[in-house]
Amino acid sequence: MGISAIIYDQAILDQGTYEWKGAEHNPRVLKYYKDAGHPEIKEDEVPWCAAFVGAKLAEVGLIGTASLLARSYEKWGAAVDLSKAQRGDIVVLQRGNSTWQGHVGFFDRIENGKVYLLGGNQGNQVNISGYSVARIVAVRRAKEPRTILAKSSTVQAVAVTVASGAGGVAAALGQLDPTAQYMVLGFCGVALIGLGWILRERLLKWAAGDR
Repeated sequence: MGISAIIYDQAILDQGTYEWKGAEHNPRVLKYYKDAGHPEIKEDEVPWCAAFVGAKLAEVGLIGTASLLARSYEKWGAAVDLSKAQRGDIVVLQRGNSTWQGHVGFFDRIENGKVYLLGGNQGNQVNISGYSVARIVAVRRAKEPRTILAKSSTVQAVAVTVASGAGGVAAALGQLDPTAQYMVLGFCGVALIGLGWILRERLLKWAAGDR
């Protein structure tokens, strides 16, 4: 099963979730804000289509845009041609003539000139609704996340460098005087710190699927 299908199957479980009327606020909607990176939102009337998308991505281990703006997903993930869209891909729609306002949801299907999205805040609830295809500004697909750390090319390079370097250093050290040995060990320490920093930066991007 591809990542888009996994996202869709997770998102469809929330179908029917809606804003509460009156002074009370649906805690499930408030959790969307929190999971999307905005725990400060305490009212379910704040536009939440992007919060729903971000929350569902987080539930399957992906990183969204951490923004409540629908148009923030225009550049997220990888671009997909509408003719090749799959359930669970992210579709961004324009709203009016604004360059920043819009709507975002998960692709369900194309039918009779409309794109049907599984999304939040569609009539104040999570449902599948149809919109004019002409409103589409972007179709994006999540990058497949790694489940095995060793798949990272940078991690592999670091491991090979450390392993090969350790063997060479050990052989060379035995032939040096004590002062030279301390100098070599100091140099190796600096090199390992540098490799560790590269590995740290790689791991920070790992969850987003960067290769």
